[in-house]
Amino acid sequence: MSGTWSDLCLICHGQQDLVVNIHEAGPYERSHDYTRVLFCRACGVGELRAFSYDGFVVFGEEDDVMVWSSLMSADDVLVLRSAFTCTVPLAGICECVEHTRLYDTSVRATKTRLPEHGPDRHSPAGRTTVTVAVVDGLAEFRS
Repeated sequence: MSGTWSDLCLICHGQQDLVVNIHEAGPYERSHDYTRVLFCRACGVGELRAFSYDGFVVFGEEDDVMVWSSLMSADDVLVLRSAFTCTVPLAGICECVEHTRLYDTSVRATKTRLPEHGPDRHSPAGRTTVTVAVVDGLAEFRS
């Protein structure tokens, strides 16, 4: 399990398990992007999270840290765990068909952009949800 400050549950602030590291670039000194599926045992809630840190942003252009999130049921996390058979599920640089399918469908999945601060960041209210389907033997996200 990999854990960083940004892997904390957005609902209860507890440490989440890293289920699949779908895609990752970095961390570099001035940038870091990832798409992950996380699961909070305390809440029993899964999360599809896309994170972007861009230290090259011009002040006022956009936020340097952005997080998009979509909730997943514990059942969907279980489907993903059983269907995802890549031998390196935590390798965000893996380009196998399973990682590629999850990344492609995660990009199209509807996610909620979370505010950087405030109570809405730590609330499931209004957050989009995704499900997991297995198509042709590969797991994919559905909005």
